[in-house]
Amino acid sequence: MSCALLFLTGIQGYFQFNIIKASHQQFALFSTIFYMFSETLIMFYFIGSGTAIKKEVSQSDIPAITYDKVKKTKMILFPHLTLNMLLVGIVFILGGAVETGSISGFIHGILYITTFFHFIYT
Repeated sequence: MSCALLFLTGIQGYFQFNIIKASHQQFALFSTIFYMFSETLIMFYFIGSGTAIKKEVSQSDIPAITYDKVKKTKMILFPHLTLNMLLVGIVFILGGAVETGSISGFIHGILYITTFFHFIYT
């Protein structure tokens, strides 16, 4: 869902059309909030499940290497999730800078494309 919303926001920014009577700025706000909320839930799911696995491993005869796999996965995943959340926030804020004429829409567009592909990669 986040992917579709972010994609629609980008297309809307390039072609300047309304979605359900929402301008690009309004729809970008909705998309960004939805994205941040869903990514935060995903991160907390991994934090909670990792804690539960760690507790179960420490209380049973399961080898400690099992939890090491979980830690390795989190070490790979979390930096990308955090960076992507930061990039989406920056793209949204720079959208306001484009509206005030502080930066070029081209720079905003390039950063959006980079951020979107990073999101797909993540």
